[in-house]
Amino acid sequence: MSGKTALILSIAVVVSSLGFLVYTGLNTNMVYYYHVDEFLPKAHSLEGEVIKVNGKVIDGSITKSQLDYRFGIHGVTAANIVQVEYHGVVPDTFKNGSDVVVEGKYDSRSKVFHATTLLAKCPTKYEPQDQKTQQVKKTSL
Repeated sequence: MSGKTALILSIAVVVSSLGFLVYTGLNTNMVYYYHVDEFLPKAHSLEGEVIKVNGKVIDGSITKSQLDYRFGIHGVTAANIVQVEYHGVVPDTFKNGSDVVVEGKYDSRSKVFHATTLLAKCPTKYEPQDQKTQQVKKTSL
């Protein structure tokens, strides 16, 4: 085998190996992200898959027993509700009415989302002010 053929063969092996690793890495780490309103119509078909669901915590729905939390999240309309169970430490910003993203699996028999990760979005006080308020501050400086 000539040196040129060996070089081409080894480059082909390396490129195909890298392609395989990228494909399997992306395939196993891909997690779908849904809002509660998008998730509910598809919930039955997504059972057993790891997914992320975004919603707002229903006021008064949080129950706690040591590190076990149970609460409901809703979508744009209050009628779309997903019950969530989570075991672990929650962020300080987790409270009634806060926006959360939960990652885990849905059990359609018990109609409960079993979360393994809970992320509370930052409150609106960290969002930028509206344009009018910013312009007033700039002109007063």
